[in-house]
Amino acid sequence: MRGYFLNLERKSRSVHHLRVKRIDIIKRQGGFFHTDFNGKVKAFKHGEGYGVFVFFEDSPIDSDFGELVWTPSAEELRRMADLMDKTDHLTFEMLGHGWEGKRPYHKLQEFM
Repeated sequence: MRGYFLNLERKSRSVHHLRVKRIDIIKRQGGFFHTDFNGKVKAFKHGEGYGVFVFFEDSPIDSDFGELVWTPSAEELRRMADLMDKTDHLTFEMLGHGWEGKRPYHKLQEFM
């Protein structure tokens, strides 16, 4: 995958770029994120459900932007959109109902 995320450290002249390492679905339940690779991680926000998470790794690419930059590939955007659709379904199954918000989700069965 070829996406880049730029992290500028103001204390030094060093610029570290990040590239997408992986895109995963992670469950949040009981105040924790549950991962295969890191066990339980305390969640800052409360709530139950599944989310799409993008993990980055270092890359030696130069940049003069001076701010955070990520240039996702079409493949990364498609994968994230597909995984977001899947997490909506998984969260609905976990909660047993839909929700409103930035990405509202309901199933027809709720209205029947």
